[in-house]
Amino acid sequence: MDNFNSGKIKEMVYDVLQNPTRENFIDILDNGLGEQDNLDFKVQWIEAQKLAEILLGIANSGGGAIILGVKENEDGTLESIGLSKIEDKEKIHSKMAKFLPETIKFEIADFDFSNESYSKLKGRLFQLILIYSEDINLPYIWEKDSNSAEAGSIFFRRGTKTVKANSYEINEMLDKRLEATYVEQSSLHLEEHLKQLNTLYKNMSSQMYSSSVISNLFKNMSAFGTLAETPQNNPYYPKESYDEFIAKMIEKKKMKIEKVLDLK
Repeated sequence: MDNFNSGKIKEMVYDVLQNPTRENFIDILDNGLGEQDNLDFKVQWIEAQKLAEILLGIANSGGGAIILGVKENEDGTLESIGLSKIEDKEKIHSKMAKFLPETIKFEIADFDFSNESYSKLKGRLFQLILIYSEDINLPYIWEKDSNSAEAGSIFFRRGTKTVKANSYEINEMLDKRLEATYVEQSSLHLEEHLKQLNTLYKNMSSQMYSSSVISNLFKNMSAFGTLAETPQNNPYYPKESYDEFIAKMIEKKKMKIEKVLDLK
């Protein structure tokens, strides 16, 4: 499959993941580009363990979909056969759950074209497994010993096949996870920096009184006997005023935020 068609089908799968409508579903079937790393077709529901392996492989490859009720012919063309019935979603979930980590996210959508006027799909039933992937959770790991894989196995999509990931593929997943972790921590740091900046602003008065105003205030208070004596300068008081210090901290905090945002 050339890069143009591969990119096109990936875009369609992304559209379905974001918005699993009938229109987006039909677009994938009409396109007829066949299976690839993020898209798999099955004529009917298969054994839960095998289905879980494919699901895990797609999740470790960036997410995608499995369409049930569609046959891919040897020449790569698609045949929309349809399912005999819509399977119960909760039962499917429970059968696969024991093999899958809790961090993996997937959902099952039903497409009933019984009353559809569209001739190619009229009277047919399909189900679609939407598989989501988050880099911060990579790699998604097989949870339970089975007759084909031991607990701790990592499946991956290599073209149209689901295989156990090699060391290179595992390292790529770990690199993605590290990068996602760094981005998440940077976001948290940014939020904390902004809170601190806001606190600094709250501790700085937006208005200032001139020294003459303050002097006159003390004189008036003395006239009414409020003060027993004229206030003296505190020799231990810092030369830098409180507002000057806060203003300097604000500028330093701004510079820190710019570094977090990679603006400098």
